[in-house]
Amino acid sequence: MAVQDYMVGYGSLLSTYSRTTYSGITTDALPVIAEGWKRGWTVRYGDERATYAGVRPVRHAHLHAALVPTEITDALRHRERGYVFTQIDPASVHHADGRGTPLPEGRYWIVVNREQVSADPHHPIPQSYVDTCLVGCLETGGEARARAFIRTTELWDAPWIDDRAEETPLYPRLTPPTPEQRDQIDALLAAEGILKFRTSR
Repeated sequence: MAVQDYMVGYGSLLSTYSRTTYSGITTDALPVIAEGWKRGWTVRYGDERATYAGVRPVRHAHLHAALVPTEITDALRHRERGYVFTQIDPASVHHADGRGTPLPEGRYWIVVNREQVSADPHHPIPQSYVDTCLVGCLETGGEARARAFIRTTELWDAPWIDDRAEETPLYPRLTPPTPEQRDQIDALLAAEGILKFRTSR
């Protein structure tokens, strides 16, 4: 029997819409926490003018993520071309709600930055990407999970722009939030004290 592959998605793969629309991944995802990884705004692609979420190994850190059963296809590798596919120990991943039941057996993968780079004015954090991640969090765990994403992600004080109203937002694999979701996301960002870092074009 073939071994099932699972992605530990911690950015846009958190969103059902983004996974399905841009990568054809229609399997359900489980909300999980992966131990030993810290998320930050530290990834960019040479062909896109933005900075996205990456990870670095940090002892005792907790990464709120989604366990996504999928094939590691060429299309997925292209989507994650700023990263290295890295196999991790399934024992380092557990249910986000603290359930002690085992997670499915298989090969667990996380994508790790090829390099750590901070956002700059020419490669800002796009709100369209932040929305995609946080809509995914709201889907799988409500506001508590969205808050956990915000609190455990570093470098929010880097250049970060609100590109929601732009004809062509910076992030090409975005999940369009509803007006209610936009308000909810902005309220959470404000409550966590970081909305002050976001600017308009």
